[in-house]
Amino acid sequence: MADTTTPERISTGIPGLDEMLRGGYFKGTANVVSGKSGTGKTIFGAQFLHEGTKKGEKTMCIITSEEAKSIVKEMRTSFGWDFDELVEKGLLTFVDITDPSLRLQKSVEIAPSELIKSFKKLVESKIDELHPDRIFIDSVEALYLAIESRYKLRTLIDDVFSVFRRHNVTSVIAVGSMYGLDDMVEYGADSVVKLGRVTAGNNLQRSIYILKIRGSGSINEVRVLNITDNGMSVLAQSPYLESA
Repeated sequence: MADTTTPERISTGIPGLDEMLRGGYFKGTANVVSGKSGTGKTIFGAQFLHEGTKKGEKTMCIITSEEAKSIVKEMRTSFGWDFDELVEKGLLTFVDITDPSLRLQKSVEIAPSELIKSFKKLVESKIDELHPDRIFIDSVEALYLAIESRYKLRTLIDDVFSVFRRHNVTSVIAVGSMYGLDDMVEYGADSVVKLGRVTAGNNLQRSIYILKIRGSGSINEVRVLNITDNGMSVLAQSPYLESA
């Protein structure tokens, strides 16, 4: 007999985006947010975690390229989100793989594929220890750019995604648009949200659209992505100005 149970949905915490996803992310899925530098990927992931903490969920932020204190400062000054307080309450944990004590930083002694395998083991051990409900990785370029083999890259991406799915953790993985890496990461994801910037006349608008979400329909429109003092939200309008 077929399983007719409706999969649980998880709110992204971004007003307007759950509507585009027809109810939010599916629980336990690996979800990619991609876009060029400065399109809002870090804010997107941080807001996803912040939403979880408001519901009393445990969250984890995995940093691969900058120190955790930079994100903490940015979120506090931009939106008033006190991530230090959330850490103290046990609702948020930072895993900073640039920390020398974790010995995961790139070096001539560590082959790129071995670096990723070590990263996978670290993440899995942290999940087993802390049992987070939500995870945000900011971002995966630092891990995967040095992998030359396309086949090996796909395999290593799938290996990391499988850790999240196996532990029923809902994850958001940020990836930049460079050297085709975003295409490879997006291919293995359960959903992909694309962030961008659109120029229309003298106006520059942030944009957002759903590239895919497995097992669900979505609103197939490019919409305006708005960032204010309250965070990120999606407006029900196109970033393209209609010609007169």
